Amino acid sequence: MHKKRFVDPFFPNRPVDDPDRFSGREIQVDEVADSLFQIANSNPKHTIITGDRGMGKSSLLLQTRMLATGDNRLVNKLDIDIGYDAFNYIIAWHDANYDQTPEHIVSGLLRDLEGNISKLFGKFNLELDLYGLKVGSSVQKEKTVADLVNDFCDIIKKSYKAVIDGKKQGIILFIDELDRVRPDSGIATFFKLATEKLSREGIKKVGFFCAGITGAIQKLEVDHGSVFRTFRDVPIPRLTKSETSDILSTGFCGVGFTFDRIVLDAVFELSSGFPEPVHILGSEMLSEASSKQITIETFNKAKKRVVTDVKKNKLKSLLEKAGYGKYQKILEAMAKYEGPYVPLDFISRHIGYDQKQFSTNISNLIERETITRVDKGVYAFVDPLLKEYIRNFGIINIKDNVDNDEQ
Repeated sequence: MHKKRFVDPFFPNRPVDDPDRFSGREIQVDEVADSLFQIANSNPKHTIITGDRGMGKSSLLLQTRMLATGDNRLVNKLDIDIGYDAFNYIIAWHDANYDQTPEHIVSGLLRDLEGNISKLFGKFNLELDLYGLKVGSSVQKEKTVADLVNDFCDIIKKSYKAVIDGKKQGIILFIDELDRVRPDSGIATFFKLATEKLSREGIKKVGFFCAGITGAIQKLEVDHGSVFRTFRDVPIPRLTKSETSDILSTGFCGVGFTFDRIVLDAVFELSSGFPEPVHILGSEMLSEASSKQITIETFNKAKKRVVTDVKKNKLKSLLEKAGYGKYQKILEAMAKYEGPYVPLDFISRHIGYDQKQFSTNISNLIERETITRVDKGVYAFVDPLLKEYIRNFGIINIKDNVDNDEQ
């Protein structure tokens, strides 16, 4: 008998856009709600959501966007007071990318803002002419960051009047993947000068909300030393055991499945607090289950399928990106450690090198986003499933690269 088809309640490959399926993060949701409240009261709290890659930053940023435009389902579920019946901001959104400059980001935001204002108040033309590049023109003129700030603030002032006259609370500008922008691009200087100029000119119901990996705001200090004071940092920690259990139990129960408690413990131990493995394992367990009961055997089958099939190519690519020689030996040592958080002295004993002899390799693995530093002398895989991949397939042994420590 075939299993009845159902809508997968897990989201392994995209941000969570359903407040009813967004689990945990109560402290962080309260903080972004407070930032929105402060902006509505002319006390702008520009905010950046930070965390390790795959920690759910984009999900929280998306939930903030929904909250800013009047969707209270998440704050109602968490019993968080927002100070209003609902927020009613005009918003704009831009996804940053590696090759983008501050001009690209500002242009993207303002084009989205123009469209969103037009949807509510009829045709609205912001006369976008940033950095000398008009729509349909191939002529581009170099401008300084200061010029860009002046152009941006002039356009925001025009938008601001229409928004406030239209009984909206203000304007929220969302930028996801901010860490992709080069620190020396001038983006930090733009944020610092633009926020100060808007505040100085009384345009105080405008706020930036960004998301980027841990350390993104610190890297921006390369461009402007005081940018840290511009943003309120909302760090997203790893999922707790109860948050992991909540994601799984909500998903399983939502489609009529029961489960053994040991499954929740096993997923938490394997996922190391990262949301993506929780969602992908939850999804695969539903596929592997032969009945409406999720057991530890179901978990083991799902784990094997994820590592040897579903994510095999991605995990292989991660391993290749790490480098060879000592890099592979370090990862092999980490995979052999029973717990998720691996002490440096364990790695040292396994590979037979003094810690000083592979400190550069550790730094490079962090830079390449293969591992992350949990605490002083303690490390973990950025993707916990890479540990299982190495246990199944081993490391890459290329004789010519055994001593090439800097590849």
